[in-house]
Amino acid sequence: MVENFNGFLYLIIFLVVLAMNTFYGFNCLFRTEKFLAKYNISIESSFFCRFAGSIITAAVLMQLYILFRGTEATWAFFNFMFIGMTLVSAASFYGFEVDKLGLTDGASREGYISTGVLALLWAILCYGLADKIYI
Repeated sequence: MVENFNGFLYLIIFLVVLAMNTFYGFNCLFRTEKFLAKYNISIESSFFCRFAGSIITAAVLMQLYILFRGTEATWAFFNFMFIGMTLVSAASFYGFEVDKLGLTDGASREGYISTGVLALLWAILCYGLADKIYI
């Protein structure tokens, strides 16, 4: 398993991303009401919260598959996740810092900070695993 990730460093980064995705996917998908309440978001947003949770949970399932199958030729997934997290982070930053549409008292910078960290980690993985994923 370690050799699939070019050593422990990239394996640990992959596992950190997996843990973050699992946390957010699970909370959005299965603990929707509590997740929305934490940020003082109206319950009417539950569809979009579960929608996001479904996409992240699908990523978790793909990550589990890659973890046990190997990283060979998985460039499309790694690049999709990097681009996706970059776009979500940028949109979240814009919505929180510039547009401020729909911000509540419970609004948090966590939205763009966590997705920004994920985008950075995916970028590191794309670079560090390039010899494995781009074949």
